[in-house]
Amino acid sequence: MSGAEPTAVAAPAVAGPPPVEPAALAAGLGAVYLLWGSTYLGNRVALESLPPMVSTAGRFLAAGALVLAVVAARNGPARLRLPRDRWPGVLAGGLLMVGAGSALLAVGQQHVSSGLASLLVAAMPLWVLAIRLGGGQRPRPAAVVGVLGGLAGLALLVLAGDQRLHLAGIATIVASTMVWAAGSTLTQRLPAPADHLVGTGWQMLAGGAAVAVAAWPAGEWHRLRPAEVTGRSWVAWTYLMLVCTVVGFSVYTWLLRRAPLQLVATYAYVNPVIAVLLGMAVLDERLTGRQVLAGVVVLASVALVVAVERQRQLRGLPPGTPATPP
Repeated sequence: MSGAEPTAVAAPAVAGPPPVEPAALAAGLGAVYLLWGSTYLGNRVALESLPPMVSTAGRFLAAGALVLAVVAARNGPARLRLPRDRWPGVLAGGLLMVGAGSALLAVGQQHVSSGLASLLVAAMPLWVLAIRLGGGQRPRPAAVVGVLGGLAGLALLVLAGDQRLHLAGIATIVASTMVWAAGSTLTQRLPAPADHLVGTGWQMLAGGAAVAVAAWPAGEWHRLRPAEVTGRSWVAWTYLMLVCTVVGFSVYTWLLRRAPLQLVATYAYVNPVIAVLLGMAVLDERLTGRQVLAGVVVLASVALVVAVERQRQLRGLPPGTPATPP
């Protein structure tokens, strides 16, 4: 991320993703599918005795420091420097995705099961498309159907639950997906550093620092009692930091630069299957039959949107290019 020339600043916004081997793309998508599917379970276990924003800030600060330390050890400290024009993209991803998006998810998961949280997050590609439509893109009819179907599915998820559902927790998780969608869109369109690992490390540090500061007025640092944190929560936190954050987020940011955003966003409807199964196996969580049906509606709607956007890419339209309906 540090050796690019300033003259290349507009490239991500006007050209398609750089070519990548299909096997590498499949491996990257598979890693994000599996690793981030387990994030919801890890969050729930870590939050048993760790405050949500403190947990989130700590794991991203530690992960960012680890990523940058590895890069510096392999390529020298000079590799960590970024040209000034690369910082907006790094900060957009760090503050929106790493910071606000992940922190809001953790806050919401205090009150929402891992399976239900994963189904709410599955709507993220719908918000990505909504953002692009707000930028002037003309949607195809099938995409409109997908968005409306997804929103109906989200409403059903809430209405199909029981009286114990925590509406504020659900709203917080939905807000996290909207923020994450905005961060993903900006990260793809703004100029990127040459070394994606350096950018990922700085994104983690920026987002982690922002959440750490936000945790002070929220009173979370005063609530933290290290001696009272269980070994189970520490194991979950370490897994989140090393596997889900260092590996998962690094692969995700790599994919953002090498694949259409709507294809990368397919993780949002694969992760719930893994998350629901893990929640049932480890935490004995259960979804109602109506919630499962509502989840299927959400996932089918997202799949429709992704399919429409994939056809758009095959027609040779780069991300952000206005399209006319057939």
